[in-house]
Amino acid sequence: MILSVAGIIIGVVAIVAVIAILFAMSYVKAGPDTAIMVSGAGKKKILIGRAGIRIPFLQRTDKLSLKAFQVDIKTEEAIPTKEFININVDGVANLKVSSDPELLAKAFESILNMEQVLQGNMREIVGTVEIKELVRDRQGVANKVKENVVPDMAKLGIEVVNFNIQSFSDDNKVIENLGIDNISQISKDAAIARAN
Repeated sequence: MILSVAGIIIGVVAIVAVIAILFAMSYVKAGPDTAIMVSGAGKKKILIGRAGIRIPFLQRTDKLSLKAFQVDIKTEEAIPTKEFININVDGVANLKVSSDPELLAKAFESILNMEQVLQGNMREIVGTVEIKELVRDRQGVANKVKENVVPDMAKLGIEVVNFNIQSFSDDNKVIENLGIDNISQISKDAAIARAN
C-alpha cells in the first residue's frame, strides 16, 4: 500500500514536471519593442507586446526588433553620375520595421534584402545628378534617394526614418579638382575686389 502511494506520487510529480516543461517550451512572450512570428503547422501569427502559445516541435519562432536601426550603405563599385564621372558613395539609412501586421509579415521574409534595395535606389538617383550638385547639395540628393526608396522599402515592411550621404569620392580626383577650381576662382575674385 505504501509502495503504491509512493508510486502514485512519483507518477503525478513526473506528469506535472512534463506538463511544466511543455508549457515552458510552448509559452512565448514578445516585449513592446519586439515582434515574434510563430509559424509552422499551417499557421502564422505575430505577437507584439503580448504572450502566446506555440506547439513545440511543430512551430518555430522568429524575433524581429521594432526599434530603429542603422544600415551603412557603401557602393560596391563606382556609380556613374549624370556626366559619367564614376564616384563611390557611402550613405547611412535609419530604418524601422513597420508594426502593421500585414507589412510586418513581409519584413520577416525580406529583412535580408533591404541593403540591396537601398543600394539600388542610391545608384539610381546618383546616376541622375551632376557631380557639382552632389558636392553642393548632399542633403538634397539624400532626400531624393529617400523619396525614391520609401515605396520600395514599404513593400518590404520597413519604414525609412531618414537617409544621409556621409561621403563620396572618386579615383580620378574630379571632386578634389572641383575644390581647387573653386579656390582659384575665389582667389581671383578676391584679387579683383582688392584691385577695385
